[in-house]
Amino acid sequence: MVYPHTFRTEHSETKTTSATYGEYYARQIQKKITIQPQLLKIFQYVDSNRNEILKNLQNAVKIPSISGELKYRSDVHKMIKYTEDWLTKLGVKYECFNVGFHELEGKKYHIPSIILGSIGNDYSKKTVCVYGWLDVKHPDKTKWNTDPWDVTEIHKRLYGCGTSAGKSTLISWFTAIKAFQNSNLDLPVNIKFVIESMHYQESQGLEAFLALRRQDFFFNVNYVVVCDSEWIGEKYPCLTYGSVGMLHFKVTIEKSKDSHTDIKDNMIKIFERIHDEKDNILIPKFNDYVQQITPDEEQVYEAIRDFDVEEIRDTLPEYKRKWDKVKVLMHFWRLPSILVNDIEECTCEKQDKTKIKRHFIIKIVPRQIVEKSTQLTLQHINNVCKELKIDNKVDAELVSASRPWIEDIRSPNYEAARRATIQVYKEDPNMIREDRDLKVVTMLNRILEKSILVWPTGDCMINSGGNNENILKKHYYEGIKLMGAYLFQISYIKD
Repeated sequence: MVYPHTFRTEHSETKTTSATYGEYYARQIQKKITIQPQLLKIFQYVDSNRNEILKNLQNAVKIPSISGELKYRSDVHKMIKYTEDWLTKLGVKYECFNVGFHELEGKKYHIPSIILGSIGNDYSKKTVCVYGWLDVKHPDKTKWNTDPWDVTEIHKRLYGCGTSAGKSTLISWFTAIKAFQNSNLDLPVNIKFVIESMHYQESQGLEAFLALRRQDFFFNVNYVVVCDSEWIGEKYPCLTYGSVGMLHFKVTIEKSKDSHTDIKDNMIKIFERIHDEKDNILIPKFNDYVQQITPDEEQVYEAIRDFDVEEIRDTLPEYKRKWDKVKVLMHFWRLPSILVNDIEECTCEKQDKTKIKRHFIIKIVPRQIVEKSTQLTLQHINNVCKELKIDNKVDAELVSASRPWIEDIRSPNYEAARRATIQVYKEDPNMIREDRDLKVVTMLNRILEKSILVWPTGDCMINSGGNNENILKKHYYEGIKLMGAYLFQISYIKD
């Protein structure tokens, strides 16, 4: 496997300390970093204008900018106009771009405009690119406890569509810039914005457009920030530095005329050769490209707070119940894994029993390549069918795929965010990964080839993009302070 040879094996729970390993966490872990006088003015502005800042969020949330539905198309454009007004007031130079068409209810319409904006053109300063989005998912009002289009406070949490990500984070960035301006402070960096309204529709049109602008609009960008994801718990802030990729496959078996074997039995036997009872992937050479786990890396996992494996131990399969925190988290984030759905049979009126199908998803991790992993999987299924002498027709196909993503937590981008977090929360942030794919992040990473910071601004209770989406009121205001602190920190840190 990919475990360190003396640190941890599949049969060992040996641990070490940061006195021996863990360079990143063994070095200075400061709980306090001095707040410079200029940053203090930003904090004071936020604290003095909380009512106005909350009102701005309410104005954004009340616009039902649901993407992908013709009924709400005018509301999406209204949200774009609302954003343009903000950019104009802040003195951000911007342009709106048509990037193609998409289909709604059988007709073609222009994809809502993508906004590119920039403020500051001082070549002696670094340039930070902020990605944001304006659309929301269609809320199921039967599952909401409040009006999704009205910011409602319950138990110090703000509920509403877009309160935890998208609208709220863009409003926070705008407010941070306004705080600098109203405090008569120069922005310590140049800022560029990429703002879309199709985030929840696979970001249609965005990838091709960004590729076209790579050499002009993005030529001087040093770092990218995406406010997404969430904390692992409720108490300690986090920074996200990686995510898995997803390979979604479908296997279909159709009964052949001369076959004497049962198609369901064929399916079961094929999958017995794909994974075992402990969900180990049995595809030859599939794990060969997984990056070796080092003691330093395990120390990062050891340092994660706000995750107690005892709270979920009873929900784990029997073979996982003796695992410690590191092993459980690595299963979610760090090592390839497989999820196999039940066998699907025809439920139509004709009750066709001659064809069945089964979906499965394989999570891939950094250094595993989509194309190679797909080839190994499909080739293995084909070889298994030959070895088992299956005489029914078997089709295996890749339904969709996304790449894994990883960043260096020692990079200036993450170090600046870490120091900013300490300034605001007086806590060193957890360094975490996502067990879902972050398609926009991998897109930006592939096209721009810059360090990308994924910054969760809310705890594990926010339910971003889902029913009863919310953010702790305190975290909404502190998120703005974080952005101000980050802009100072990134301007100080040397590459």
